[in-house]
Amino acid sequence: MATSNYTPNLHLSAWADGDRPKRADFVSDNNIIDTQLGGHIADAGIHVTAQEKAKISEPFTTALYSGSGESSRAISLGFQPKMVFVYKRGVPFVTYSGGVNNVNAACGCYGNGASVGISITSTGVNVSQSAQASDGVKVCLNESGCQYTIVAFK
Repeated sequence: MATSNYTPNLHLSAWADGDRPKRADFVSDNNIIDTQLGGHIADAGIHVTAQEKAKISEPFTTALYSGSGESSRAISLGFQPKMVFVYKRGVPFVTYSGGVNNVNAACGCYGNGASVGISITSTGVNVSQSAQASDGVKVCLNESGCQYTIVAFK
């Protein structure tokens, strides 16, 4: 005799000692399991991709670079950041000297713009270095011999 007892969640056969399982019971149980697991596995809305796991476990990265003095420089991070902070180490974010504001730090958000001297690319960030001040502002994000830190959010 087939079972008259079933598990509470998936309604699978829960045979009693005197029951005689039939092949149809196993086929029915397998179909229930396949339908439930197959639906779960196929539901992309409840699963996290490898890329999403990386963002969760390492939501940001830091990098260091030495300024080269070039007017524009691409810094590769290996991904397109959502937000980036760049700053010259050991000095305030802005210094004032001789009527010029020296910008030593910048930030940007992908799709929402950035402060002067920085732009987000598909693989990292571009920084710039002014040769001279323009309208009282000199961008100093790639000054030769200076050390910089990047904090980039994935």
